[in-house]
Amino acid sequence: MPRELAQRALDWAQPFALEALGIHTLRQTLVDGELPAYVVTTSPEANGGWGELMPVWFRPYDRPVPLHCLDNWALFALLYRSAFGLDVSPSGSPGGAPSSGSPRVAGGGRLPAFTVDNLARVIVGADLLIPFLPGTDGAGRFLRHGALPILLAILWLEPEARDAWLALHERGARKFAEDHHLRSIGNLGEWLERIEDEAWLAPERGIVAGEESVAAFLADTDRVSKYALLFGGLCLGVSALAAGYGVDWRKWVFQAVNVSYRLPGFGLGEIGTWLREFGDSSGS
Repeated sequence: MPRELAQRALDWAQPFALEALGIHTLRQTLVDGELPAYVVTTSPEANGGWGELMPVWFRPYDRPVPLHCLDNWALFALLYRSAFGLDVSPSGSPGGAPSSGSPRVAGGGRLPAFTVDNLARVIVGADLLIPFLPGTDGAGRFLRHGALPILLAILWLEPEARDAWLALHERGARKFAEDHHLRSIGNLGEWLERIEDEAWLAPERGIVAGEESVAAFLADTDRVSKYALLFGGLCLGVSALAAGYGVDWRKWVFQAVNVSYRLPGFGLGEIGTWLREFGDSSGS
């Protein structure tokens, strides 16, 4: 992940983020008409304790906001891609990361959206939004509140790439729902919170940085599965919000950002509706 690529992603996301934040942006201190954020290239060893598991991180109350971007997104890309439930082989890139082309699906197909450029734009775009979104008084949850900025960044992609990303997340959401029998879970919000909490504990068992520790992480079935569940839950959150709101983000973004996002129960209604209407993957 060259710094230049991350910077291009940040430049691409800036006007979309300003528009999405809308009136809330007026409460922020803009610098030359832009959100005060800049790219800092970092290594797994200096990634805030996350190692190779989180490709971009920031300190939410720092201004301007430094977006610390890893120099290698291979492990993150591998875990993210695995949530889609596809047997994918890398297209000529080391470590299982997406190449500048598209990773191939077994059988000769491609993942047309899952490229380095699009991955950078979605993740950097989402991480640009998060520090400037309204506060949730500590009640925000990654798999619901965190899914909104990721969905928005996906919706900013060109229509073909956008639709391909949404289709991948839909497939991942169906697999996640079926594998864990989500329709039969009584308190889904509490269950999803447990998924998050267990995933956040993964780095505390040892920083994942370098080939040896990455290999040890991937060999630890319990540890890697708990962290990988985060991506399945993300597929669910993104798909539910996309189904509930639609792809024309300009029609709903003001209400979502300035009203709905602030609520502790944000996204639960959309997830419940999605599970009732779309969560059966038996026919796919």
